[in-house]
Amino acid sequence: MEVEAYNFREAMKGLTKSKWIIVSVYLMLISYFYNLPVLNYSARGNNELRLYDVAGVVVIYLYFKYMGLVNKLIENNKALNNLFHFLMWANFTIIFTIIDSILEDKIYWALQSIKYLFHFWAFFIVTVFLQIIIQDLAQLKRIVNFTLIMASVCFLVVVLQNFGIIPFLWSDDNWESYNGFLSGTLGPNKIVLGMTSLFVFTLAVGLLNDKRIKMNKTILMVTIVMSLLVLVMSGSRTSYVGLLVFLGYFFIRETISFIYSAIALVILAAAITAINPKIIEKAVIVYEGRVENKIRDPQSLREAKVESVYEDLGSGRKGLSVLYIGYLMENPGIIPFGLGFNNRLSLISSAHNTYLSLINEVGIVGVIFYFRWLFSYLGLKMSQFPKMRMALKGLVLSMLVTLFFGEHLYIYRPLFGLLGLFLFITTLLLSPILILYNENEDRKAT
Repeated sequence: MEVEAYNFREAMKGLTKSKWIIVSVYLMLISYFYNLPVLNYSARGNNELRLYDVAGVVVIYLYFKYMGLVNKLIENNKALNNLFHFLMWANFTIIFTIIDSILEDKIYWALQSIKYLFHFWAFFIVTVFLQIIIQDLAQLKRIVNFTLIMASVCFLVVVLQNFGIIPFLWSDDNWESYNGFLSGTLGPNKIVLGMTSLFVFTLAVGLLNDKRIKMNKTILMVTIVMSLLVLVMSGSRTSYVGLLVFLGYFFIRETISFIYSAIALVILAAAITAINPKIIEKAVIVYEGRVENKIRDPQSLREAKVESVYEDLGSGRKGLSVLYIGYLMENPGIIPFGLGFNNRLSLISSAHNTYLSLINEVGIVGVIFYFRWLFSYLGLKMSQFPKMRMALKGLVLSMLVTLFFGEHLYIYRPLFGLLGLFLFITTLLLSPILILYNENEDRKAT
């Protein structure tokens, strides 16, 4: 048994040097920040392929090439193993979607659903590859720095767009569909920009407040400021809620670090205002337009009347939730197993609520698999790395709350690579215990 474990560890070390695996990880990471199409084709109207479509093919090929080793690694990682079970259930339920698509004479929907499931698998497998290559500490530092720099460049593009320096980068159709929303190279849906900012902000805060991780503090502070600024400018109210949940958890768990971080941010904000006051003004105008001006009765916000505020800010989400609940009550046979992965043929629109969407598509069985995966992050022991633990658990808690208002940790067309980026960020936040675990296994094997 010890020999087998040793052979496994040696084989995994070999994969850390695989150029194809390293390249696939970097390509997928770039694709999370560069959502613009790399190729257009016509299957049914104007269709687009993105970088993760192309890189995903390489990722899946490499998975089949090293399937035995990769599956062994998945088994040894609780969070990955739980998500793997959900994916296997999605593989099974997509059969229902394909059958419905054929019966409804909408075969294109089946093909689209298969494409989304392919994205899900690509995001998942490349996360496993990331865990493999970050066993090399030099590679870990390069990837973290590359992530922060990529994010800051993307956020800078958004800021420059808001000042008319860089034009809208998406198609005319997207301009009309999203009212010319400025999102740089990220998807034109507000939630993509908002959640990307929140994910990156969380990573940078975890790294900044962890003395064990030696990162360039200037890069970290620039990333934090840029991500906060762009998060506000995104106008994504769901992302605002996520930020509040994260900051609340940060304050409770690491009060002293929170206070120091807040003071540093206030000083930086003051410096930015002194250099160019219009940057902060632009963010404030967006916030007021998306939140305060949308509330018909300001008193309801001051008195924390949740239902009234939610109805004003929900952009029709309450109506969609009522529709889904009514549909499920009228068709209780759907609840145990669902209609099939990505099957919304009966309802047309998603619920804008992950809890309801999952029940409709993959049933209670799928809901159990899915939330067992998310909750597994909360149960991880990271006592030696309290700041990284705070960042990880704060992020997951913010997701558990905001998933009531969106589907940003799922696979739908307007969300692009958000789920992949979340998996990437959580893996980087977990990197200290992943490396520590493997070092312990190496010692046992020798």
